[in-house]
Amino acid sequence: TITETAGIGAFAMAAAPAIVTFVSGTPKDAINATLEMYEITVAEHKAFTIPQLDFRGTPVGIDLRAVVETGITPRVNTGIAHKEAGVGQIGAGLVRPPLAIFEDALVAFAEEYGY
Repeated sequence: TITETAGIGAFAMAAAPAIVTFVSGTPKDAINATLEMYEITVAEHKAFTIPQLDFRGTPVGIDLRAVVETGITPRVNTGIAHKEAGVGQIGAGLVRPPLAIFEDALVAFAEEYGY
């Protein structure tokens, strides 16, 4: 999703241990989730840094080739807001899109740009 591509959301879970406990994880899970996302991104955000990782920038810029090569798909945070304003969030979760969509995208990219 857009937030993860920009280096926030699930890619910054190490900076939000309270969020990961909301979806039945642990602070260590949050750190591991962020560390894994560095394997499939091309840069680190200069402004969004994570104290628990010695102020390393959040992973940013999903590398399509790295996703396909490693088989690691991006983590995505989900949230459900209540239909009535002011009630707040009523649910949340973590998902991963299927690897096949990245494989298809890589083929389409190669066909379009000749790589």
